[in-house]
Amino acid sequence: MRRGPFALSLIAALLIAACTGGAPAGEAPATQETLTEADIALTAPVSVTIWHNQTGELVKGWEAMIADFNKTNGKGITVKPEFQGNYTQIYQKMLGAIQAGSMPEGVVAVENQVADYAKAGVLVELDQYINSKTNGLGKQALDDIYKPYIDSNKYPQYGNRILSFPFIKSLEVMFVNEDLLKELGFTSQPKTWDDFEKAAKAAKKVGPDGKVTRWGWMTYGTESFLSGVLTRGGKILKEDGTVGWDGKEGVETLKMLQRCIAEEWCYVPKGFDWQDRFGEGNLLFTSGTSTGRPFIRAAFKKPISWSVMAFPANPPATSQTIQFGGVIAITRSTPEKQLAVWEFLKWFTDTKQTARWSIVSSYMPVRKTALDDAALKEHWTSKDTQGRQAFELVPTSVAGPSIRGWSEVRDAIFEAITKVSTKKATPEDALAAAAQKANTILKENK
Repeated sequence: MRRGPFALSLIAALLIAACTGGAPAGEAPATQETLTEADIALTAPVSVTIWHNQTGELVKGWEAMIADFNKTNGKGITVKPEFQGNYTQIYQKMLGAIQAGSMPEGVVAVENQVADYAKAGVLVELDQYINSKTNGLGKQALDDIYKPYIDSNKYPQYGNRILSFPFIKSLEVMFVNEDLLKELGFTSQPKTWDDFEKAAKAAKKVGPDGKVTRWGWMTYGTESFLSGVLTRGGKILKEDGTVGWDGKEGVETLKMLQRCIAEEWCYVPKGFDWQDRFGEGNLLFTSGTSTGRPFIRAAFKKPISWSVMAFPANPPATSQTIQFGGVIAITRSTPEKQLAVWEFLKWFTDTKQTARWSIVSSYMPVRKTALDDAALKEHWTSKDTQGRQAFELVPTSVAGPSIRGWSEVRDAIFEAITKVSTKKATPEDALAAAAQKANTILKENK
């Protein structure tokens, strides 16, 4: 096995300690003996590759930031970004790269994919880097990163260790047409699901031909369903590792979907055409990723006063939502290359850079102090008020499970949603079938 300079120096230190009898009794052992790969210093230029999925205008901003890092890091680090397709395509290529032993030093992924890579034993644990006295974040910097963003990178199947780091972050939110809400006689955003349903029903409008021309809400996806479960007091997973969304909270979430379909106050979208309905002023509420803000704004046919709002909640439950997005994992290579990727991740998620990336991409900043960044303040004030509103909801967000098989579990949930929205199954039957399938998947992926 190849040993880097750090490994050789550590072995030498251990041999010297052995020859001299070690530290005298009562004294702390030599500091060098407790060093890890995360504590080395870079003494020569090092180049690393990161596989990513950014496209269009985003890739320009991403590559521009990498170019700035390469020019200014002062440690001889060169990061080379390589586009490898979407998450699924990157995952497929990574499986091949693992087999061939030719992995990139860093890779963009979603958490359940990281969990698969961890099973193959090819990832670096980041706890040691985060806590390194030499190259770590420090308590103040770590506390500045929102806890849900760190939590999503802890992997319960691997001792809750941190195996990846935040890259692009979004959260599931609701959007509301404030003008229409006011027109319907409501003076504030709904706080409970009963209030929400009352407002959504009131928005329904029927044309002379008897067809609905305005809707209160739209059918939804997996993250909105899970947010509905949480805000009714349910859980995503139980303590025993089985699903928790199949209880009464999940059933009631799907029953509301069933009602809105039957009573036709719910719009059934074709792809993303719900953005057109919202832009026309014919949709009161909708839900989706916070990163969809630019697309919604582009769909407006006339100026509309609109907001990002929190999911309603039934007390004693509080408003919660799901956060998601890509992370970056560091693969095992040499201590120098591993540290180089870590140095880039530290830089990219620092206040100035995370604020800059948010302006470019509409993703959420990962740090609380991004609120103090002058450029982001100006952007949110003059161009993207809804970005600030979404960011204020980050503390109410929870990470989706970072476990193997979660992608397939999400598919099972979506299948249940589809069965109910197409009237092919009752909420109880659809959810029971989905839970059975999901629990089998989770058992197979322990």
